[in-house]
Amino acid sequence: MIDRITVLGGSSVYVPEFIVSLLKHSILVKELVLMGKPGEKLEVVGKFCQHLINKNGYDTKIVLETDVAAAVGGANYIINHIRVGGMTARIRDEKTPPQFDMVGGESLGPGAIINLLRTLPVVFDFARTILEVNPRATVINMTNPVGALVEALFRYTPLNVVGISDLPNIYTRKIAALLGREPEDIQVNYVGIYDLGWVQDVKVDGVSRMNQLLGHIENSDDDDFDHDLIRLFRMIPTRALGMYFHRHEALKEQQTCSRFRSETLYDAEKRLLKMYQKSSLNAVPELARQRNARWYDYTLTPLLQQLESPDAATNILCVKNSGAITDLPEESCVEVPVTISAKGVKHRKIGMLPHFLKGLFCSLKESDRLAIEAVRHNSYENALQALAVNPFVPSLNKARDFLDRAIRQEGFVLH
Repeated sequence: MIDRITVLGGSSVYVPEFIVSLLKHSILVKELVLMGKPGEKLEVVGKFCQHLINKNGYDTKIVLETDVAAAVGGANYIINHIRVGGMTARIRDEKTPPQFDMVGGESLGPGAIINLLRTLPVVFDFARTILEVNPRATVINMTNPVGALVEALFRYTPLNVVGISDLPNIYTRKIAALLGREPEDIQVNYVGIYDLGWVQDVKVDGVSRMNQLLGHIENSDDDDFDHDLIRLFRMIPTRALGMYFHRHEALKEQQTCSRFRSETLYDAEKRLLKMYQKSSLNAVPELARQRNARWYDYTLTPLLQQLESPDAATNILCVKNSGAITDLPEESCVEVPVTISAKGVKHRKIGMLPHFLKGLFCSLKESDRLAIEAVRHNSYENALQALAVNPFVPSLNKARDFLDRAIRQEGFVLH
């Protein structure tokens, strides 16, 4: 039994999916605190979550909070689920970069840097409160850009924090299925920076099955496998990392698309909120499931189970590097296999990066570091440097024009 879990950003219309995942895995929680801004949205989401719990015969109490200190006090786990600026901010992160010939997105490239400038000050404020009232809590960050936010917390706070992404577990499940195994029966040698990852090897009972796996993938029609990159490097990239190697095509697609994913989700959020107000609704609507948010069921809920268990288990998480990848700074946030139990999280040693990845990953981590410093010092120069060295930004002039537009849109005060 977990005494208390707190969700920062608890008014999200997708929190009920987390409730369903907890119920599905029979995770018992005395109190689940949903912390959000005052208003109808928090009330509606909280009431629907309690309805789902009651309908399934559980005793979990949903607590609605608007005060951060009250919300995080006494929590065993604090899940950072916020979206500063709401879905309209994500829309800007996706739609504005293509206007400057850059791939858009909230978790990579120039959009992620603006997202960090917007989000990190709020996360730092939360961190200060957590350190004051509940410094021993485990903080699980889901908010984008995950890697940079977690790294900022590593660098400048003593909090116990991990970050999660759904992609490593999605690929682990796909790979296990191709090999005719269960996910827990395979060992995945994974190296990444949030969402941008490569599967270097896969073993079963200590024996590499990579050649066999690559043969299965060659015959697969699953769009999540980038056949061109796999043939070229004999490793398996995530679809997000594949975007770097196809950034010209990705940019053209964004520049000509009529509707961005964030715009679809924005409309879905408004419809879901209306659905949740119906007392006859007894399950999460199919509309919510269309987002295909597998991180609750694939990553977050299993992680909570692993952290509560005395038995060691493996997972792939965003953690402090601490020498796991020797080519990256010690305080970098990296995504690597870890061993988890009630005793904590211990990562495996990966060693050197594949040579063809070293330049890309080092540039990305330096961009993260500079963006974090831009927040700490309200520095225009650091923000521009972060954009200029980012591999998804084509030129300094584009970077400067984009940053100046973002400052006007977001109301940033940078010196």
